[in-house]
Amino acid sequence: MKNWFKKNKSDQALSYGGNKRLTAEQKTAREEAKNLADLAAEQARTVAAEKAQKARDKSTRSSKENREKVVAEQKKKRTENNSTGKILRDIISGKFLTGDGVITHIPYLLFLCALFLANISLGYKFENIERDIMKTERALEEVTAEYKTLMSDLEARLQQSRVETAIKDLGLEQPMNPPILLEVNDDE
Repeated sequence: MKNWFKKNKSDQALSYGGNKRLTAEQKTAREEAKNLADLAAEQARTVAAEKAQKARDKSTRSSKENREKVVAEQKKKRTENNSTGKILRDIISGKFLTGDGVITHIPYLLFLCALFLANISLGYKFENIERDIMKTERALEEVTAEYKTLMSDLEARLQQSRVETAIKDLGLEQPMNPPILLEVNDDE
């Protein structure tokens, strides 16, 4: 039982019971924490005071002035939130080209430009090839039509009646009797 009331030295090392003296570092840390808390409280008070002042200003203004002020504030907020206008201004002025993101990605952007140029040049090349194919098809159609007309003229000239008229102009006549075969003797 005596041991129960006595404190063990190892228990004293583990427990922090009772008052203890702070070191100089701990005291400065507590003072800094207190100063930071006071500063945060002061900032919170100033923000609250500003909000209260704005509310008082709104309540003292006439309704027309209030509406105009509110509309102006909303317009200002919309323009701040409207990033499209800012982006458009940056693009027109060229500021977007000097940003860190663009400068670090210049090799990739050059690669994309090369791909676009290759795509455009391939488009022109394929258009020229298509034009050449169309010209060749037209020329083939013309040659085919000329071939058909020449063949029809030749067929017309090879008809029996046409051949007879051409022979008469030369002074030849078509024989009415079948040709006679002459036999040749091998002795002679």
